[in-house]
Amino acid sequence: MQSDELFSNKILALLDVIHANGLGLWELSDGVASLDQKVSETIGMEGKNQLSLEELLELVHEEDRQEFQSALENVTNNPGKSGMAECRFFNKKEQSYSWIRLLGKSYLNKGKKVILGTSQIIEGRALDLFNSMLDNITLALNKKDELNRCVFEVTEILLNTNETIFEQTFQHCLEVVVHSLGLARIYIYKNHLIEGTTCCTQIIELTEKTGGTLGEEFTKDRPLRSWPGVEEMFSQGKHYKALIKDAPQEIQKITPNGIEAILLVPIFLRDLLWGFAGYEWTEKQFFSDDEEAALSSIGLLLANALINNDLSKNLTIAVDRINTTAIKAEVLEKFAYTDVLTGLYNRRHFLELAEKPLEKAKRFNCTCYTMILDFDFFKKINDTYGHLAGDEVLKNAAAVMKYTLRSYDILARYGGEEFVVFITDTAKDDVINLAERIRESIADTPCIYNCIKIPVTVSIGIAASFPDCTIESIIDKADKGLYKAKELGRNCVVFYEDTNELVKNPVSND
Repeated sequence: MQSDELFSNKILALLDVIHANGLGLWELSDGVASLDQKVSETIGMEGKNQLSLEELLELVHEEDRQEFQSALENVTNNPGKSGMAECRFFNKKEQSYSWIRLLGKSYLNKGKKVILGTSQIIEGRALDLFNSMLDNITLALNKKDELNRCVFEVTEILLNTNETIFEQTFQHCLEVVVHSLGLARIYIYKNHLIEGTTCCTQIIELTEKTGGTLGEEFTKDRPLRSWPGVEEMFSQGKHYKALIKDAPQEIQKITPNGIEAILLVPIFLRDLLWGFAGYEWTEKQFFSDDEEAALSSIGLLLANALINNDLSKNLTIAVDRINTTAIKAEVLEKFAYTDVLTGLYNRRHFLELAEKPLEKAKRFNCTCYTMILDFDFFKKINDTYGHLAGDEVLKNAAAVMKYTLRSYDILARYGGEEFVVFITDTAKDDVINLAERIRESIADTPCIYNCIKIPVTVSIGIAASFPDCTIESIIDKADKGLYKAKELGRNCVVFYEDTNELVKNPVSND
């Protein structure tokens, strides 16, 4: 086993010093001795870096074997104690014995007794160097154990919480993290879209050792791009870390007095950037790799707890509303003409609203249009993500259509996953272009449900009014156009001509 497999990165810098002094490194754990290249060369066994304890004893001169075993047992039975033995080892390559000094010190690693030591052909002493190295190893192991205990404690606390005590429990988790790791500040931001821009709002914070918290202008609806370099690092799945003195002015401005180092850890849920956790120190040094890994896990644990608590509260609110019997009369009236799920007009009210402008168009010999829209493979969406996800897809598309259409266009949910639009005072080409914008907008705006991105496309049929037509007959022609759009591969617009020819919009996608 190579030395970089035996020791942590924190002490690799010591290896050059150790080897320069003619020392080799070895480790004894579970009856197996792991040797670095220098020790293997000393006993003439290059290429073999592991020996059982029995094989190792066979290499010791029989007159020295008892002393060697006694030294090992003494060190093993006294964790933290150093030991030394001088004995003759057989060099298989040179077929001769060499006097070697072995230095060792035992410690406990996850409950197991391990001896770590050095060896040297007797020409000098290296006990002081060895002890210093082992002290560094002990410090690194203790720090890693502390980090693991912190992650475990946060996990255990969150697993044993419920909605009634969530706020107190969550606050306790933040205190555990701050005190265990010596942080000055911890906070969590959640992302959301405002007019197509990714913004973030702080939803939790615990501050110690600083001059106070920030104002709302720095913590609510703040564009992510206003944190220079952060969005780029997050897009690569990397952490953002910096000493405050080296950070851009925009980040220095939103950092309280006394903070010297900052670490921002992105929180991804199902490949989507849900938000990020921030950690700050009053010490002028970077977080270590082990600390970054632990804080990344803690950020994900805290974010999941917040999401689950929000879902629980929303469910409780929904159940309360269902059980409420005092429904106001105006709500009942609204339900009479509104689709409950999407908030659009329902089919019956659409037919009533479209009747008057249709009669006016026929009276003045004008043309109006009906557009019918249907989702592609909607059953597959329900089967894959569930019916609640399907409902969210419908609501998302309804919002996109309301934003795309003009205020005087009549939009309604016609039934199931079908939507219908009645359009007046518009040229044919403009109607087709409007349908294309709706189709493209829905395709470019996937529904986000439970942090899952659900891609959606629609097919659209269009028909124009004609003499003696009714709104139902125009819808019937538009429906034929929709049927043809499905046949042509879906995700396209088809106009049904009065000549009974079906014409696919030439600018739509195949």
